[in-house]
Amino acid sequence: MHPCLLITEILHHIIGFLESGTDSHFTYRNGDVARLARTCRAFKDPALDVLWRRQCALGPLMKCLPSHLWTRDAYDTINLVSKPTTNDWLSLRRYSFRIRVFEPNRGPDRLLGVGDNTLRAIFSPNVFHALFPSLHILNLEFLANKIALSLLDHVLSPSLIQLRFRIPSHLQPNDLYKILESVTDRAPSLRVLRIDGYARVLSFVLPSAMGFGRMPYLRTLCFPNTLCVPPISLLQPRQLQRLRVLSLTLTADPVPALGHPGRPVFPMLQSMKITAHTLDQCCDLLRLTASSQLGEISMLYSSQVSEAVMHAFFQEVEKVHSRSRDLHTLVLQHIFTLNSSNPKPFVYSPQTFEPLLACHRLRVLDIRDIGALTIDDAFVANATLAWPVLEELRLRSLPWIDSPCTTIASLRELVRGCSRLARLSMAIDARALPEENSAWGSSSPLEELNISDSDVGDLETVERYLKAALPNLKRLIALDNVQCWRAILRMGGTV
Repeated sequence: MHPCLLITEILHHIIGFLESGTDSHFTYRNGDVARLARTCRAFKDPALDVLWRRQCALGPLMKCLPSHLWTRDAYDTINLVSKPTTNDWLSLRRYSFRIRVFEPNRGPDRLLGVGDNTLRAIFSPNVFHALFPSLHILNLEFLANKIALSLLDHVLSPSLIQLRFRIPSHLQPNDLYKILESVTDRAPSLRVLRIDGYARVLSFVLPSAMGFGRMPYLRTLCFPNTLCVPPISLLQPRQLQRLRVLSLTLTADPVPALGHPGRPVFPMLQSMKITAHTLDQCCDLLRLTASSQLGEISMLYSSQVSEAVMHAFFQEVEKVHSRSRDLHTLVLQHIFTLNSSNPKPFVYSPQTFEPLLACHRLRVLDIRDIGALTIDDAFVANATLAWPVLEELRLRSLPWIDSPCTTIASLRELVRGCSRLARLSMAIDARALPEENSAWGSSSPLEELNISDSDVGDLETVERYLKAALPNLKRLIALDNVQCWRAILRMGGTV
């Protein structure tokens, strides 16, 4: 045997190639690694390390218990029929201590491989910590459908660096707060904390006193829309200094002024996805963010805003772009509700969006449902020069507004000038088509074009013209939803 194969790190790397591949061959890959573990003593431990380091079910481990302790039902689910002794549990350590990642596959609960009684036994504090001393990444989304999330409290440890779980629909607010307190207290080394929730359930409001200073290494913080966070809890001094990804919903409280000017806010942030009550909150949060690495900004808000506020927000985006060479994505969406008391939507002129023309590195720009956009051909011509690396563009008014000011000629200029543009969505005035021989550029990568709610004369003629002008186009969407939306408005409906 070559001497290099006696080095464990090299063997781990080589065997890792056996493990990699498509999911459809997962069973065969595991079998190959298991056979390698039986080849010789030199390969045994490295192969077992690779075989067990990432698990998506608990069933394989439970099958390593003595056979008289468990039974298997028709769905291949393992259920304990006798209580294992301490020695029985410790016999699993030769495999379980190698597990570093536990992340169940998405799918039916039976993929977990164990029944509820077995799950409770494994998640008892003494058993869990004895079996999994090397566990660093834990995904407990399945607990929301299986048993009480209180089991999470049994498995927290300082060795965890990634944790994900889902808030059950029946959970009481006080129980959730206790769980979050336990997470911040007992898992201080967390780098990633992701909490998911179910749609159409009551919202929780995180107490203002609950900060994140006890998790100094946190890099990713993602909360569901049903868990609202007061802005002040994000701005405590000496916290979230290493945060790179932030995704959460704010309460309606205003963003406080920075009380510690010597402490930068989010100095390493790369992605910010915020759902807020007002755009002012988003603007203030952007103003406080000190990061020079911010690459993605996604803001959703529920209250309509004036043109002045919208312009101020885009000015903050321009400032972010000036200090961050990485800003490539901007998503802005108004979460509207239809009812009889809906105010008249604000009208946004091309001058509102002028600050964005300074953001030359944008690859994705998605602005929709914010009001009535009166973007014209002149603005599109400037945008074509300002965004040379644009790959996706969506500029959409509220869906019941049908007064596009851009013509099909501006669409042609976008396709010509933005050589990477693959997806485009905007309403246009297509009543007059350019001459048939006007070149669009056969090398355009545009694959998806959405001109729904456009002002067209003969739709079939427009579709035939666009498909001929854009030979690489795979999907053309040309729906007329305006009248449907107006009918809903007349009925005073809500969505």
